[in-house]
Amino acid sequence: MIWEYLREEEFEEAIRISKSVCAMPVGCLEMHGQHLPVGTDILKASYILKKAAEIEPVCVFPDYKFGNIPGHTTHKGGVRLSPELEMQLMKELCAEIARNGFKKILLVNSHGGNKAFLTYFIRSTQYEKKDYVVLSYNIKLTTPYMLLDLIGKYGREYLFELTDEDIEILRDFVEKKKECGHACFGETALMLGSYLELVRMDRIYALDGLSTNKIKHLDEVGLTESTRFWGVNYPNAYHGHPPEGCNKRIGDCCIRIASEQLARVLRVMKEDDQMLKWNDEWNNKW
Repeated sequence: MIWEYLREEEFEEAIRISKSVCAMPVGCLEMHGQHLPVGTDILKASYILKKAAEIEPVCVFPDYKFGNIPGHTTHKGGVRLSPELEMQLMKELCAEIARNGFKKILLVNSHGGNKAFLTYFIRSTQYEKKDYVVLSYNIKLTTPYMLLDLIGKYGREYLFELTDEDIEILRDFVEKKKECGHACFGETALMLGSYLELVRMDRIYALDGLSTNKIKHLDEVGLTESTRFWGVNYPNAYHGHPPEGCNKRIGDCCIRIASEQLARVLRVMKEDDQMLKWNDEWNNKW
């Protein structure tokens, strides 16, 4: 159920079917190397959420495209808003979702830089009485490491989309201890499985995606966990080895896995009949 596709009289039924759950895809606009579009994070978040909602029906809110990208001002295509505006925009959007009858709101995030922003936003909602609950979920990056772990856990047939040659590509990546992080093999796979026409595999070597190690001394003592100097290590807005061999079959597999994982999250939110009661109890303490 896509919010903007619904007619006014259809919303009551959407609330009933979704059991009051509305999910919002959250991403950003920022450079992803030269082989992926600047909208990669919001494009894959929205695509995966819509696929998950086909499995477990909920209402899908329009995309929140303007996530937190404080350090990406040196590259074209990025759009950066002030933290104050980001917070206020998210606050008012969630209030509007709730006013329309969806009292359980899930923010589906696909941009690492949004994690701190969303955590702070959700905590901020606890400082006022609200008749709704906001939670967040971060889409997991489906790297070759994760895919091979899934084979070990569920068997080769779990990755039924992949050929034996595809499995060898994954094994080669892992055996050589190649890196993933940003605009990497994992993100490239998700884009190949969702927006194939936007991916330029001929440009995967255009930029260096390995760390400069200029702030290694800060990394080693945990002073860069906030990503404050991420751009110093990765000035090309690209972290990872070139996604050699990545293809649409691998992408389709990654999209399916990510969608199924998210569908389970949506199912739990729909079936939970306690969180709104707990929220009311919290409100009564004021």
